Amino acid sequence: MNTQVNGTRQAILDAGKNEFMKYGYEGASLRRIAKEASVTTGAIYGYFPGKEALFDALVGDAADGLLDMYRRVHSEFAELSPEKQAEALEWITDESVPEMVDYVYDRFDLFQLLFLKSGPGYCDDFLNQLTEIEEQSSWEFINAMKGLGHEVMDVDETLIHIISRSFLRQLWEFVEHQVPREKAVSYSLVLGQFQHAGWKKIMGI
Repeated sequence: MNTQVNGTRQAILDAGKNEFMKYGYEGASLRRIAKEASVTTGAIYGYFPGKEALFDALVGDAADGLLDMYRRVHSEFAELSPEKQAEALEWITDESVPEMVDYVYDRFDLFQLLFLKSGPGYCDDFLNQLTEIEEQSSWEFINAMKGLGHEVMDVDETLIHIISRSFLRQLWEFVEHQVPREKAVSYSLVLGQFQHAGWKKIMGI
């Protein structure tokens, strides 16, 4: 029985993935999904409360994995002394950003769904969670550099939000333009150098 249940659930997920990829969240039809999965529409509700739950079942784990990775990177950076943080600004990004790019490309179809095919607010909510992590880390870094006596530029919450959001937008752009993996990694390192130079200027390093 469990094998049959798991097989039906997977058939619904596979059909849902195809449907969302073709029509996007708004245009996706549970009726078409049911037909492709060879089940009734009612059967879908036996596994998922609705279209949103089905979509989340497809992309939720991938999204949570990237969030966990991002939190870990920033947690490791925060554990460094202020002096080490100033030194680590470049190499920690050079190590972590390619790791994130590889994570996304290992699940490219799922991030296509998340970034390009999701319902209203879904992608924004996800990017906002990443942005909040980046913003908090930025403010902690600013305070650490001030504590070391650096002449940090006067920045406000809006500017830090824009800087943080623009950094994360690169992942969305890679997926939207279907940039090959090797180029995406290369681009991310160049963008990292660009951003490092800007942060050094802001931090007075």
